[in-house]
Amino acid sequence: MLKDIGERLFTLIPVLLAVSLITFILGSMSSGDTARTLAEKKYDRPTYEQIEEIRTEMGFDRPVLVQYVSWLEDAVRGNLGFSYSNDRPVVDEIVQYFPKTFQLSLLALLFLTIISFTLGISSAVFSGSWIDKISRVYCFWSVSMPEFWFGLILLYIFGARLGLISVLGGNSMKFPIIPALTMSLCSGGIYVRLIRTNMEEVLNKGYIRAARAKGVSEYKIITKHALKNAMLPVINKLGIGFGSLLAGSAIIESIFSWNGLGNLALESVKLKDYPVVQGYVLFMAVLMVLINLTVDIICGIIDPRLKNV
Repeated sequence: MLKDIGERLFTLIPVLLAVSLITFILGSMSSGDTARTLAEKKYDRPTYEQIEEIRTEMGFDRPVLVQYVSWLEDAVRGNLGFSYSNDRPVVDEIVQYFPKTFQLSLLALLFLTIISFTLGISSAVFSGSWIDKISRVYCFWSVSMPEFWFGLILLYIFGARLGLISVLGGNSMKFPIIPALTMSLCSGGIYVRLIRTNMEEVLNKGYIRAARAKGVSEYKIITKHALKNAMLPVINKLGIGFGSLLAGSAIIESIFSWNGLGNLALESVKLKDYPVVQGYVLFMAVLMVLINLTVDIICGIIDPRLKNV
C-alpha cells in the first residue's frame, strides 16, 4: 500500500510543476508594472530610481524562468511570498481564510450527498413514477442553471425579500446554508443521474432477481445488496466533487460575501496581488492532487481489484 502511494505521489509531481509554472508565467505576463505599483504604495510620487530600486530588490529584473525557480524553491520551503496589499505572508492568508471555504464546501457536500442519494435511489427503485419524473426534471435543471445566477436569485429571495440573511454576508452569516444549497443544487444533477444508472444496472443483475425469488424483502435487497455494489463509482465521483467544490467556491463566496479563500483570490485578482493568486492556485492544485489520491486509496480498500488500476 505504501509503495503504491509513493508511486502515485511521484507521478503527480510533474502535474504540480506544470500548474505552478503556468500560473507563474501568466502572473508575470499580466498587464501593469508591479514594481511601479509597489513603489506607488511606498512613495507618494516615486522617481524612476526608486522604481528601479524596488524592481531590483524584488528580483523583477531577472528572467522569468529564473524568477520561477527562485519562487519554487521558496514554495517548497513553505514560503509563498508576501501579499502586495497588506504585506502579510501568503501562507498566513491561506491559513486564515481556508477554514471558511472548507466549512462551506463540506456543508455543500453534505447537502449534495443527501439530495443525490435521495433522488437517485428513489428514481431507480420507482422507475417511471412521478418521483422519477421529478428527478429527471431536476437533473436537466441542474446541468442547465448557472451557479452564479441561481446564487443571485437565492440572495434576492432570502436576503432582499425575506430578510433571512444579510445581503452583505460576511461576519453576519455564521452558517453558510444558502450558499451551500446553491452549490449543491447546481451540482447534484450529475450525481443523481450516476446513482440512478448504477442502481438500475445492479437491480437488474441475476443475483438480485434470485434474492427476490427467495422472498428477501425489497428494503434488504436495496440496502444490503444493490446499494453496496452501486456505490463505488459514486464514492469516487463524490470525492473528486468535493475537490471541485473547494476549488470552485470563489464565485459563490463573492456573491454571498463569504470571507473564504475563493473570495480572497478574486479580490487579489482585482488588486493585482499576484503572490496571493499564485499561492491560491498552487494550494488548490496540491489539495486536488491529495483529494484524488485519497479517493483512489479509499476505493482500493473497498475494492482491492482497483489497487493496480
